[in-house]
Amino acid sequence: MHLPLPRVSTAAWLCAVLTAALAAAGCTEPPQKELDQAQAAIEVAVSAGAERFARESLTGARTALMQARDAVNQRDYKLALSHALDSREKAQAAARAAANARGALQEQLERAMTAATARLERARGVIEDGRAELTRARLRRARATEAKLTATLQEARAAFEAQNYARAQTLVTGLEKALDSLLAELEG
Repeated sequence: MHLPLPRVSTAAWLCAVLTAALAAAGCTEPPQKELDQAQAAIEVAVSAGAERFARESLTGARTALMQARDAVNQRDYKLALSHALDSREKAQAAARAAANARGALQEQLERAMTAATARLERARGVIEDGRAELTRARLRRARATEAKLTATLQEARAAFEAQNYARAQTLVTGLEKALDSLLAELEG
């Protein structure tokens, strides 16, 4: 049995051919806009501190961008588009993760500097109140140590204000240990 084919108007047929041609044309050029967006997103992530705070996500974004460029070289533009979009998404996630980690580190450093300031004040109080109990030599050493620790705290605050959080963290960690030693000597 032979079924008749539906009649299609010339306009409908031309529309279908044009749609197919446009769909095919979308795959004939490299996705340059998406590649540029992925590269820009990676640069934003780097400036947000992703190399330090979200290294894995940033590496994934860079790898996906490299794969997109390789796909362009192989003229597989659909695959290139997919990798470029993946790269952009991973870079944006890296930027968000870096911002979150950076914020958490800022809070941690602020708390540590506040605690160090309080402990330094406590040490100053012991030095001033305990003059009779401390020998002159111990008093001189304690004052010298207190002055050095005050300078270190100021340096940590300056590093923090300059957003050099790695340096501030190193200074605060050393400061905490030195304050422990000073307070143990003064109160022990």
